[in-house]
Amino acid sequence: MAALLAVLGCAPEPAETSTGTGGGTEGGSSGDATAAASTTDGGSTTGEATGTTDANPDLPPPATGIQITDVTADQGVRVPVALDGALVGGGERNLPLFQGRRTMIRAFYELDPDFVPRTIYARLVLEQQDGSSQVYEAFADAGEVAACQGQPAWDCRYGSFGGSFNFLVEGEDIRYGTYYRIELFETKPGYEDVVSDKVPVFPTDGGTMILGVEDSYMKMRVVLVPIYHDRGPECPEAPDLLAPWNGEEGAPSRAEFLRDRLWSHNPADEVTVEVRDVVSFGGSAQESGGILSLLQQLRAQDGADPGEYYYGLIRPCDGGPDFAGVALLGGPSKFDASQRVGWGVWYSSLSSTADTFVHEIGHEQGRRHIACSGTEGGPDPSYPDHPEGDTESYGMDLYGPQVRISKPSDHDYMTYCTSTWVSEWGYRLVIPWIEEISSWELEDGDPWDGAVPVLHARIAPDGAREVWIERGFWEPPALAAAGRVVLARNEGVPEVVEGVVLPIPESSDVQLLAPVAPARLAASQGIELQAAGRAAYVPASKVRILPVALAP
Repeated sequence: MAALLAVLGCAPEPAETSTGTGGGTEGGSSGDATAAASTTDGGSTTGEATGTTDANPDLPPPATGIQITDVTADQGVRVPVALDGALVGGGERNLPLFQGRRTMIRAFYELDPDFVPRTIYARLVLEQQDGSSQVYEAFADAGEVAACQGQPAWDCRYGSFGGSFNFLVEGEDIRYGTYYRIELFETKPGYEDVVSDKVPVFPTDGGTMILGVEDSYMKMRVVLVPIYHDRGPECPEAPDLLAPWNGEEGAPSRAEFLRDRLWSHNPADEVTVEVRDVVSFGGSAQESGGILSLLQQLRAQDGADPGEYYYGLIRPCDGGPDFAGVALLGGPSKFDASQRVGWGVWYSSLSSTADTFVHEIGHEQGRRHIACSGTEGGPDPSYPDHPEGDTESYGMDLYGPQVRISKPSDHDYMTYCTSTWVSEWGYRLVIPWIEEISSWELEDGDPWDGAVPVLHARIAPDGAREVWIERGFWEPPALAAAGRVVLARNEGVPEVVEGVVLPIPESSDVQLLAPVAPARLAASQGIELQAAGRAAYVPASKVRILPVALAP
């Protein structure tokens, strides 16, 4: 392994001119892929940490005629944390906040009727349980926003960065037990004597308000597999995932770019990406099964933890598939460990490659398609009745090259439509899944304790393609189709082992899984695989036993 950097086929090839992570959102797509980029819109700027911890710095006069009323925190989807000056408690919030995750805190204000439009300086003071504090600063050209007259400011102003003070807080400062205060100051003299009942500090009692961050442990571990399509000397090299994402020396790598795209869409407090050594594949890239089986076996050979996601990237040398990417449908159980694999085409547009990557990891998590274009296979019927898979929620991309606002008219990223983002519904859906998979890291002992040998077979209409035994957990889904493995004994009656049949998207092949130990196989001449109306005989000597630490 090299460099550690902290069921449904998907989508036709995206346009090579695609940029960013979804059109229709605020901001551009240039700059440092991992930078907390300052963004301006309507005279407002995102705040950056000053490193100031002095409780009594020399400050300008308090602002007059302006008062903070509403505060939102956005880690990907907007979460109101204070409305009309009062705390929005955990049970009233639309989503939880997770520690260690980059967060945009927006403070919306109201003005006196005779307020003179001008630039106001704001300080966000964060106070931590360990006694430390951090200060973030922001400026805003404060003034009445005509379109918001009579409407809640935190809602009608959210589509742009104007009309609020915006503080981009790094994940290291978003902690369990964080309290905050926001202070407003004048930037020029002449307003000190203005009479107003507006209070230039939030909360108005001059104290602090709890931000309400969960004591979370939400991890996603991804292994990227560069694949060389070995079909002849003219074939292009495997993608170089450690090269700078934008070609500039010192810039974050392509793997880090992919990591940040995944992080931006998922409620995780940490996403790590490991780049595996290049592997060769000589089969067809015009269908999915061969590469998916390769990744399943690599996953087992590497001794990957049950919760790790494997994703291959290939430059096809045979014309390639008519889809951009594909993945098996995973889920939040250890049985699904072998199903956490997918792969995609490496495009000249890194943004297109990244969009596919995020979508396919969604499938590996267990997410189904969301209907939008009408070409999505097997859409999730439980998605709310939003037109064309719209998110119907505001959100922000805080891990891209530049901060972006996603609007309710954008589409969920599990659609095939352009202009995508994560919906509040989708964000909430995967929270318990990520939480469950992350919890395995906290278990005493080896995460593979309790595993058993499981036979895997890829069966085509005309026979078995590959058969191997790896370790796994035999907890198959209740509604999975039934299959069987019949062990032909050297003597006596054949032994029948009941298994399950799982689909392989973008392939006519199917998977057959059954709990078969190597010792049982060794006592047999061969096995007959029965799945989806197919039967295939495989000599015992042709079954690959992957090197796993299991008793025979």
